[in-house]
Amino acid sequence: MAFRFGYFDSEIIGVDDEGMPIFDRAETTDLFSLLFAFLVSDGVMAAPSTCFRIRAAGNGLMLERDPGFGMVKGHFCYDDEVGQLTIGAAPQQYDRIDRVVMRCNYLQRMVEIVVKTGTEAANPVPPELLRPTAGDYFELCLANVRLTAGQKVITQSCITDTRADSSVCGFITNLVSRIDTAVFFAQLDTFYQEFVDKSNTSYEQFVNMAQTAYDSFLQMMEESYSGLTQRGEALYAEYEDYVRALKAKGDSDLAAITQQLIDFRNTNEAKFLEWFETIKGVFSTDVAGELLLKTQTLNEQVAEIEEMLFSGMVRAELATSQGDTIIDSMGNTIMVRRPICQCTN
Repeated sequence: MAFRFGYFDSEIIGVDDEGMPIFDRAETTDLFSLLFAFLVSDGVMAAPSTCFRIRAAGNGLMLERDPGFGMVKGHFCYDDEVGQLTIGAAPQQYDRIDRVVMRCNYLQRMVEIVVKTGTEAANPVPPELLRPTAGDYFELCLANVRLTAGQKVITQSCITDTRADSSVCGFITNLVSRIDTAVFFAQLDTFYQEFVDKSNTSYEQFVNMAQTAYDSFLQMMEESYSGLTQRGEALYAEYEDYVRALKAKGDSDLAAITQQLIDFRNTNEAKFLEWFETIKGVFSTDVAGELLLKTQTLNEQVAEIEEMLFSGMVRAELATSQGDTIIDSMGNTIMVRRPICQCTN
C-alpha cells in the first residue's frame, strides 16, 4: 500500500463521462476504517457489562443477544434492542460446540452477528474463526455454546461467555490503554478450575476428618462410660461396706450403754433410797428441799431409764460426725430418740 493520508478537502479537477465531478483527493471507506482500526481495538464495549451478551432464551434451541456496540477491523455495529439467534438442530450421537461470532462481512459490506455451527465429536472443539490478514471475512467470538446429543432446550450452563477473552474478542480500548486480556482470561479460567478441584478435595477431606473425629468421640465416650460405671460400682460397694460397719458399731455401742444404765439402776437405786431414808430427817428445811429437788430429778432420770428399757428407745444428744453437740437457737442441746438396738422382736 502506498503512502496515504487524510482527511483534507478535495478540489474538483474535472468531470467524468457521466458528468460526475472528479476530486483530486477522493478516498474510499477503507482509509476511514483503517483510521478506526488503529485508534481503537476490536471487540465490544466493556460498559455496560451486558454489551452483546449471549444468553439462553429458555425456549428450545434459541439464544438472545443483549443490546450493544462492537468494532471489527475499524467497522462497527450497534443495536439498542434484544436480538434473537437460532442454533441448528442438536447433534445425534456426540456433543457439538457452536460459536456466536461478530463478523465483518466484506462481501456484503456489513458487520453481522451469526451462529457458526461446529462439528459433533467425542471430544468436540469450536469451529475455527476466520481471521486472515486479507480476505472476505474477519470474525470475533462472543460466546461458545455446547450442545449434547438430542438436546431440546439450551440452558445458561451450556453457554461460555468469551467476550472478555482478547484472543478471540476482548473489550474495546483506545490505542494507549489497549489491554491484552487473553492471558488474564486464561488465568481466571485456570484459577476457577483449580478452585473447584481444591474445593471438592477439601470437602472430601473435611467429611473424612469429621467422620474420624465423630468415631473417635464415640469410642472415647464408650470407654469413659465403661470406666465410670466400673468406678461407680466400686465406690458403691465401698459405701455399702462402710454403712454396714457403721451400723454394727452403733448397735454394739448402744447395747453397751444400755447395759451400763441397767446395771447402774440395779446397783445404785436401792442403796440411794436406803441412804435417803436414813438422812432425810437430819437436814434443815432448805437443805431438805434442795435434796428433795435433786431426788425428784434423780427419780425423773430413773423413770426415763425405765421408759427407755420398755420402749426400746434412748434419748441422746444430737451431734455432728466430729462429735460436736448441736444446740438450738436458745442454747439448749437438741435431744433425739433412737432405737437401743436393731432387733425386730
